[in-house]
Amino acid sequence: MVYTNKQRLIGSKPFVGKEGREEKQMGTTFRRGKKWGINYIDDRGRQIRKLVSPYKETAQLILNKVELEIAEGKYLDIRKSKKILFEDFAQQYLDTHVKLQNKNFGNQADLIKGLVKHFKGHYLDQIDPVMVRKYLSFRLKTVKPSSANRDLMMLKSMFNRAIEWEILFKPNPTKDIKPLPENNERCRWLTEEEQLQLLANCLGIARVLVLMALQTGMRWGEIRTLKWRQSPQSNYVDFENNVIYIHESQAKSKKSRYIPLGETLKKELLNIPHQPNTDYIFLNPQTHKPIGSLKRSFKTTLKRTGIADFKFHDLRHTFASNLVLKGVNLYVVQKLLGHATPKMTQRYAHLGSDQLREAIEKIDIQRNSVMYNIPSTKNSTNLAQTCIN
Repeated sequence: MVYTNKQRLIGSKPFVGKEGREEKQMGTTFRRGKKWGINYIDDRGRQIRKLVSPYKETAQLILNKVELEIAEGKYLDIRKSKKILFEDFAQQYLDTHVKLQNKNFGNQADLIKGLVKHFKGHYLDQIDPVMVRKYLSFRLKTVKPSSANRDLMMLKSMFNRAIEWEILFKPNPTKDIKPLPENNERCRWLTEEEQLQLLANCLGIARVLVLMALQTGMRWGEIRTLKWRQSPQSNYVDFENNVIYIHESQAKSKKSRYIPLGETLKKELLNIPHQPNTDYIFLNPQTHKPIGSLKRSFKTTLKRTGIADFKFHDLRHTFASNLVLKGVNLYVVQKLLGHATPKMTQRYAHLGSDQLREAIEKIDIQRNSVMYNIPSTKNSTNLAQTCIN
């Protein structure tokens, strides 16, 4: 008798393999009392015996289905994803990946929280590219493309881990979705007079926070997590050497950097009371955790000062603009801001146009002097006059 490949996998009778040896069936049915059961070896090599039906034919069909699923997994590499809800996997991802990889836990947790709010109730294997694209379209109604792209990158990482941990046995639904085009080149800054007015209208700890942003160019997330002294994987102020250290795990570029600490800012920081049982400088007195947000009080201060269309992050642009206007090299500005590439720093290049013009004038005067053998002064005789003489 000739058996098909399918019969070889799930048939109830033995068959002869390619090497001529007789291979035994994978499982059997048995009767116990008034019920029929199945007996088989699962994909992990464990023997399974259980009652399934009062009818022998039904038990045999169930056994055949089980054997087919085991054979598909073993010979055809067809495996089924584990039934796990998105919100449950999100917590697992947060606990076993984000913390382990020394990520910026606060920011990552906020991103995941937003994703859970949208995908809650869906199993991982139910989420497909269409659902992801619909989510991005929904996000673009309220946020910029850069924020939607951060959500996309988070989803991409989460599904990659699910595949790596053998929870999901299907392609990553974000695999072929490209990041959205971004235009983050907003460059709003304050004049020196506006900076002084803003500081004069700041109350309490807000004054120190604004001063720090103006004198260091640090991001809000880098400022709020500052500590009084050196601590593993943390930002801290070294008052002895007058530097501020930004740890790579807290930096957007994932690169650590040092920022010199000026005397004015140092005095303001040292006037802040050092709270017991914590190393954080900017502390929320109610929660005893790093201050969460300054949006409300900063908005009130801006209104009181008469400054419109301005955000806390624009203080960082103001810091960079101040440096460029004072002739500081763009490479130095890039290092102080912590930009991974010069591209983001180039937005401030036009502010140094006076320095560029002076550089061209110096070259022009030098060349003029060499070519026509005349004194190198800014009021040198032009080419026509020289030819006539």
